[in-house]
Parts: sequence; structure tokens; C-alpha cells
Amino acid sequence: MWIIRTLFIVIILILLLGFAVQNAYQRVSINIVDKQFANVPMILVLFIAFVIGILIWFIFTIFQYFRMQGDLYQERKRSRRLTEEIKALRNRPLQEVEESPD
Repeated sequence: MWIIRTLFIVIILILLLGFAVQNAYQRVSINIVDKQFANVPMILVLFIAFVIGILIWFIFTIFQYFRMQGDLYQERKRSRRLTEEIKALRNRPLQEVEESPD
């Protein structure tokens, strides 16, 4: 599965790079809320959008990592508890089973 994901990312990056190279000399106007930026190179706009996307991805990844660490801690705690329970059950004396008369 990781090969497919890596291949997909590489294809997207190649397409993005190709788009950026073809539009390297294009100039665009950007309107952000009340601000207007004129004659901004397209490649700069693409780079800034890419960096913002990476930062947003990184923030979500950090939250997911900490959530997974918490889940892992809970599962390890549960595993230790169950292991102790198994040890306690193993050490219990066996009771003789009375044979029923047939």
C-alpha cells in the first residue's frame, strides 16, 4: 500500500512541477479578503500554496500522532492488565473434578 501512496505523491509532484515550469513567467493578480496583490509570479503563488498545504498537513499529522500515542498507551495498559490476570489464573490451584457415577 505504501508503494501506491508514494507513487501517487510522486505523480502529483511531477504534475505540479510541470505546471509550474509551464507557467513560470505568468503573472497573476491575487485577491485575499481585502488585500490585492498585482503582478505576482505564478510560481511564487504555487510555492506559497504548497508550503501552506504542507504546514496544514504537518499540524494534522502531529495531532494524529499524539492521539495514536494515547491509544497505544491504553492498549499497552490493557495488555499488562490481561497478562497479570492470565498469570493469576495460571497460579490458581486446580480443583479435583468429581467423576459422576454412570
